[in-house]
Amino acid sequence: MTPDAVLFDLDSTLCRSTRDDRQLHAEAFARAGVEPFCTPEDVREVASTITDADTDHEFFRQVFERAAARAGAEPVDAEALAGATVELRDPTAVEWRPGAKVALERARERAQVGLVTNGTQKTQRAKLDTLGIADAFETIVYAPDQTDPKPSPAPFETALAELDVSADSTLYVGNDYRADVIGAKRAGLAACWVPSETDLDAPEDPAHAPDYRFDSTEELTTVF
Repeated sequence: MTPDAVLFDLDSTLCRSTRDDRQLHAEAFARAGVEPFCTPEDVREVASTITDADTDHEFFRQVFERAAARAGAEPVDAEALAGATVELRDPTAVEWRPGAKVALERARERAQVGLVTNGTQKTQRAKLDTLGIADAFETIVYAPDQTDPKPSPAPFETALAELDVSADSTLYVGNDYRADVIGAKRAGLAACWVPSETDLDAPEDPAHAPDYRFDSTEELTTVF
């Protein structure tokens, strides 16, 4: 397709953290004084199911509560774990995912470009400033601050309305199958799935299959 608009996810699609995930995970448990009951992989799996958190703290509180329940752990101090995680995370410690900068530049040359992210404006704006792309988008939807988060159709519909484009002429690019692919398809957009290494085992849903799948963001330029 030749889209009139291209919408991007941010985390693990355009950028990735420069911090070691396992080290950050271990430090959060140590700071909270909680014995580890889950892995970073468990956290990522649970995180994709959280759809009603309004703040980063609330998001991680729910993540650790659900991870503990899944692990059959004794009641844990999810508040302390959430607080430690938020304190330790540095939103400026990001870098481009290989190929993503070129893909974004290519999209900007050919279509309207927007960003739809499940992160708060405070956190995500710091990442955009670090990457130097705070002004690269015609619209940015910070889902927790403005709408229900992905996979709800709401943030996609907000972006479409702000760009004044139709869903069937818009492509969405993201790494998270549940939030990005299913969310985009629910809103009627074409979806391009670019899984990171930690997303490869995501269970696929035949009812919401991506229109494109690439193992690298470097391949995105073949679409637009």
